Amino acid sequence: MNKNYFIDITRASIDIEELNKSAEDPECGAVLSFSGTVRNHNFGHKVTKLSYEAYAPMAKKEIEKIIVEIFAMDPGIKKIQAVHRFGEMPVGESSIYLTVSSKHRPEGFLALRTLIDRIKQDVPIWKKEFYEDGESEWLHPDEGCCHKHLCLKSYDMS
Repeated sequence: MNKNYFIDITRASIDIEELNKSAEDPECGAVLSFSGTVRNHNFGHKVTKLSYEAYAPMAKKEIEKIIVEIFAMDPGIKKIQAVHRFGEMPVGESSIYLTVSSKHRPEGFLALRTLIDRIKQDVPIWKKEFYEDGESEWLHPDEGCCHKHLCLKSYDMS
């Protein structure tokens, strides 16, 4: 099994610079990253902050399963990193940061897209939005941010 990956579930701010540096690999022509950033609106509501809750040991195991499957599907993928925060975070902060290092960009982009989609679908991390009007609500991952959220092509792992 390929162990060239890093997973963390943390309350601390994500060290994006360190993750980018550790994603570098001389075999890889593509080093891709994704930052899921807390935005200031959703479905017509002005968002002030998000709160994520997670059972970290289970979340890490589920992310590891996804990563192992991605490595098995494409030998061109060389490194994967996934860091997800939990707890409260304000607008503008990164709540999840992913990197994929691959020999070529097409498989890297596909792996990165698959990784974020599968984390959103399969990993027990729950998101609550807090709104400017004082209201808040837990969001279901299938609702996402728009009607096309989980509809784009990714690796079929069934």
